[in-house]
Amino acid sequence: MIASALAATSAHAVIVLGNGDSVNLGTLLGSGSDRTVIIDDKIFHFDSFTSSAFDVSLFQVVGFVSATPNAYGLYNVGFDLIGPYVDCNPGNGRAHDMNLLYTVAVTPEAYAREVRGCDTGLGFNGAAGGPGSYARVDETVLDLDTNTFLGQLSAFDHAGLFSQLSDHKDFCQIYGNVHGWRAFEVNKDIKFFAATGQGFATASFIRQEFSQILAPRPGAVALVALAGVAVRRRRG
Repeated sequence: MIASALAATSAHAVIVLGNGDSVNLGTLLGSGSDRTVIIDDKIFHFDSFTSSAFDVSLFQVVGFVSATPNAYGLYNVGFDLIGPYVDCNPGNGRAHDMNLLYTVAVTPEAYAREVRGCDTGLGFNGAAGGPGSYARVDETVLDLDTNTFLGQLSAFDHAGLFSQLSDHKDFCQIYGNVHGWRAFEVNKDIKFFAATGQGFATASFIRQEFSQILAPRPGAVALVALAGVAVRRRRG
């Protein structure tokens, strides 16, 4: 089902999705849409979709909220992109591909409560068969506020020879950032290639999810640092 819309300050509306609610990607990116979806405490803005092979109207954005909270009492939030991923012309030497560019940001209300993003998770049910065939999703993640590269994730199946159907990056851990991030930009490259006429490359969904933390206030971090200095002095 499509969730009810929340009135926006513009002439259009922001679409609010609960867990399992959906909106057609073609409608979301269509003329007159502000391309924005709110899922729980995250704002997703879909900037662009490009493909010479896939029909955008055949794909649905389905809200995802984890069933249980993490140690901070916060839920993983994201979406499934559901549709007919397939190389429809096996053996023609060209991959069926699409590119999706979007941003994800903590809502202002959650941001005021010190909620920040940290982890990015990627998964899909891709499968490929036949020598040289593959199904894969590769994505690049940037800090939206500084336009700084953070990392890349990949999920893939290469004809069953090597397969990684999910990937995960904890950028707080990688960069030692206890404060997390307000917003990410994600550039997602999706490819399905059946190398021979008897080969195949398919999937039905791609999942994107983001976990989050309650960032310590700067004063609290400073107090912890001062306490550490005091301990070292006493030991000295």
